[in-house]
Amino acid sequence: MEEYANSKIETFDELVTKHTRRELEELALKFGLENLGGTKSQLAESILEAMKKQKEPPKSTPQVSPKEASMIEKQKSAVKPAGFGKKGVLAKANATNMLSRNMHSEGQKMIEDGQKRFNQGQVQFKQSIDAQIKENSEATAKLHSGAREIRSSQEKMSREFQKAGKSIRDDGYRNLQNGLAKFQSNLFSQIKENREAVSKLNSGARELQGRAASFQNEIHKYQEQDLKNYVRDFYYG
Repeated sequence: MEEYANSKIETFDELVTKHTRRELEELALKFGLENLGGTKSQLAESILEAMKKQKEPPKSTPQVSPKEASMIEKQKSAVKPAGFGKKGVLAKANATNMLSRNMHSEGQKMIEDGQKRFNQGQVQFKQSIDAQIKENSEATAKLHSGAREIRSSQEKMSREFQKAGKSIRDDGYRNLQNGLAKFQSNLFSQIKENREAVSKLNSGARELQGRAASFQNEIHKYQEQDLKNYVRDFYYG
């Protein structure tokens, strides 16, 4: 502790940023501080005050008479420090304080570790975002280049279509005229065939009608004579 006290006094910011909670607690014990509770900042302030006191020159001891010295010694011997012991309220309070300090220390370490991990995650996240932005920029540049190539290809294809369009239209018009003439000739021929077919259908229809009438007569005869005879023979045979 004397070696640390003779070194340069650290500032409040240095104590808070350069040391963990546990290191500050150990440092506080070296300077004789018993209250290790409170926040990390409060602990750093207490340590800073103790460090400043260590740096102060010792005050001269006032001269006292032998009688006064004897009375002071009697007072010191009369005042006995209260021991904690292993039982009782003070012992329980001390154990509770120790447990609270340990829990606070562990909690502070967890917070510091979580903050450290969070900071590392933030750095990694920023690096990933920067890499993605770069990749997106390159992809956008390629997309623009591809769009220009597509537009140039479309313009070239359009010119070729326009050039071939006139020839296609001319050939199509000639083919259409020839097709219409041929279609008209085929149509007249088909009309003639249809008329002949209709004539044959009419003749066949008349023949079918005669056959249908004859068939109906046969059915009627069967129902009136043969079927009745069959039913009678079946039931009364």
